[in-house]
Amino acid sequence: MVTDTRGADIAMPENVRVYMASGIQHAVHKPPVKHVTQLPGNPLGYSSFMRALLLALAAWVEHGVAPPASRFPSCAANTLVSRGEAEKNFPAIPGVRFPQVLNELRLRDHSVEPPREGAAYPIFVSNVDADGNSLDGIRHPLLTVPLATHTGWAVRVRGYAEGDLFTIQGSIAPFAATAAERQESGDPRRAIEERYPQRAAWAEAVAAAAEHLVAERLLLREDADRLISALRECWDVFAVL
Repeated sequence: MVTDTRGADIAMPENVRVYMASGIQHAVHKPPVKHVTQLPGNPLGYSSFMRALLLALAAWVEHGVAPPASRFPSCAANTLVSRGEAEKNFPAIPGVRFPQVLNELRLRDHSVEPPREGAAYPIFVSNVDADGNSLDGIRHPLLTVPLATHTGWAVRVRGYAEGDLFTIQGSIAPFAATAAERQESGDPRRAIEERYPQRAAWAEAVAAAAEHLVAERLLLREDADRLISALRECWDVFAVL
């Protein structure tokens, strides 16, 4: 299914696939030279998903092996919603301001010169879970078993066009380490110690999420193995996959 200009879901052709890597910024993670955003940049990447899907595309074209089913949010599943609805569902994380603006597209009348701007397309964004992480699409193992809230947007701070979006950079808002820290700051998201009794439990859950993606052909075996190996070493494995 895809969504038309009225926000209705319509059927997708059998020879088309659409995938969205959820909770990931549009480009490679590059911290800005100056601190111009309210949060650090999102370190999650989509390169491993691209590797798996490019091989699936080649198998489809060359050998007729159908690729994985499309994975993206939709209005029908309530995983694609208005900006206001997403903001309502986003947790009240201390110090985090949800974007008030969106990149907008408009119909253009090319019967006149220069073209005349027409009505704006309705714009929908990913709905989020209780942690503020995007629902549906291809979810990174570190989004399925998170240590933070990951977004595809970044909001500028005072002195740098406050409130506007910062290019195509994403953001990360880590969870508190302990329940006491969370309660002191007023963070509604569960702390790491409340989610995972020990690091091994977290690592096991992340590995299971990676194995699920391998089974769905959305992640290559070698990429999953690299992540699973890194999980044995430390919490900070964001750059691995």
